[in-house]
Amino acid sequence: MAGRPPKPIDVVVLDGKKHLTKAEIEARKKLEDKYRPNMDKVDCPDWLDAEAKKHWALLSAELQTLNLLTNVDVGALAICCDALSKYIKANLEIEKHGMLVTYTNKGGNKNIVPNPYVALSNKYSDVYKRYCTEFGLTPAARLKLAAPKEIAKPPTEFERKFGAV
Repeated sequence: MAGRPPKPIDVVVLDGKKHLTKAEIEARKKLEDKYRPNMDKVDCPDWLDAEAKKHWALLSAELQTLNLLTNVDVGALAICCDALSKYIKANLEIEKHGMLVTYTNKGGNKNIVPNPYVALSNKYSDVYKRYCTEFGLTPAARLKLAAPKEIAKPPTEFERKFGAV
């Protein structure tokens, strides 16, 4: 299926770009509620380490308060928390060894090379940012959800006489 993914009806109404009747909005809300996953098994996965579990506790509490975390979201949130934990570990290694490290090749020559943890840090930073965006955990993602409805402009003289174009 090509094109943009469908938005929840509440977001469509907030955007103010579609002119839907109250009946259409209600029908869409009922349909969305019908397919909404359950929220009864939102538990922290055992495979997360201690740092990721701390982050899970913080994020899951906030998302559950907003009714945004369901059973099917557990894996995605776990990946998000795991990425943050690995990002932190990579940065600790960078602090310990520096941005550049000395590498001794098979011939015994020493070379200064970038610390491989820098690449890991960047990788997990990107994973974390991507999943945070999915959950609306970044300021930009929240602004998209809370975008104000456009203010209707009064019709021009031409529109009053001849109708909207």
